[in-house]
Amino acid sequence: MLKLLKLCNDNHWYLIAAAIAGVGLVWLYGCQSTVPSITDPSRKITRAELQLEGDYLIGQMRVKMEDLDNQDAIKQLLIDQAAIFGQTGTFNPAGLLNTGVAIGAIAFGLDRNRKYKIAAAAAEPPPAQPPA
Repeated sequence: MLKLLKLCNDNHWYLIAAAIAGVGLVWLYGCQSTVPSITDPSRKITRAELQLEGDYLIGQMRVKMEDLDNQDAIKQLLIDQAAIFGQTGTFNPAGLLNTGVAIGAIAFGLDRNRKYKIAAAAAEPPPAQPPA
């Protein structure tokens, strides 16, 4: 036992370096890299969780882009009807009623689809949290 203690005392710098290297290797191999979350910067997430958050945000962006496209389509329909009225100079109540019903039906359908998509996106489970 005394020989072991003398050996440790004579080579204590090597033992300290080996312990530091061992801890460093365990940290490099065992600990996953993390970054702050996009949705909650106070939380650290791994690469897989970041991918899940990105997919969720891209899905939300697509729903909003479709909503903007639909709004632009309705505006274009109104502009086209105004252009026809301006060119012909006649007022067609049946055409106006038809346009109103079409816009209402389109708006109702688009709103329903948007709500279903938002509900489906909200029903997706949130990104998994790493064990603390």
